[in-house]
Amino acid sequence: MIGGITGIGFLTNDLKGTVADLKKKGVKAEIEREDGTFGRFTDPDGNVLFLAQPDKPKVRRKGVSALTFVTVVSKDSKKTGEFFKKALGLKSHRVPGEEGFTDYRFSEKETSIMPFTPTKQMYDNAADYDSDIAHIGEETGIGFTTDDIYKLQEQLLAKGVRFKEKAEAQGWGGIMARFFDPDDNVYSLVQYGD
Repeated sequence: MIGGITGIGFLTNDLKGTVADLKKKGVKAEIEREDGTFGRFTDPDGNVLFLAQPDKPKVRRKGVSALTFVTVVSKDSKKTGEFFKKALGLKSHRVPGEEGFTDYRFSEKETSIMPFTPTKQMYDNAADYDSDIAHIGEETGIGFTTDDIYKLQEQLLAKGVRFKEKAEAQGWGGIMARFFDPDDNVYSLVQYGD
């Protein structure tokens, strides 16, 4: 799903060094912001991935240290954020240095979801804006695991969450359901078998 509705962001404690190392390996990579805390790199398939550095890292170490966020294109990022909080119980966290961006996560050390609403000003190429907008309402590739999928499904239904597919046993031994956010982006609930 990379390059569609979902974007992936990695954490580094030395953005400048990490970008330099990627370039030495022939990877298209760049620092995007003057404060040196955000950049991008491109994988062999042409998908753009993000790199973020804390404002004041405690230790400067090159390389990727964590998968930190996943972006989801939304018509209204605040509405989608409220959905994450109310339906799923995620906590909001204002993204430092990113005015107007908030991510949502279960705890501080976990990967977050960051809904964003594209504006034409964010893009150098108008076709990229059109492409991102066109992906709203697709599969995100994002899944949430649970130990009791049927109970969670009932709780979500009681909160008004719409399901594309209700919980059903899968051939691989687990149980899976798929639900929509307010923009009809699709997420999975998964309960793994024993």
